[in-house]
Amino acid sequence: MGRLTKDMTRLCDEIQTLRADRQELKKELAEKTKARQVEVLQTCAAFTDARVWKAEDARNNRQNFLDNLKQVVADQVKDTRDDLAMAHRSWGKPRQA
Repeated sequence: MGRLTKDMTRLCDEIQTLRADRQELKKELAEKTKARQVEVLQTCAAFTDARVWKAEDARNNRQNFLDNLKQVVADQVKDTRDDLAMAHRSWGKPRQA
């Protein structure tokens, strides 16, 4: 019975060691999962910030384009009005004094 007792004791020790190893592995996995969740949240926040920044930048670019376009159109309208006034003066009746 000495050999059987030794084998049982050895098996019991191995089971306890494996249980402890499994608990440690579960603990490490939980820690890594938590760390990974934090990384994912940080990445998502960075993507959101970048998307907001790009949207604001695109909006500002469109607004600047429209402001410039309004100015260009206003200048062209003024030039056309001046040209028409000059044409009217040139082709119109001469002023009588």
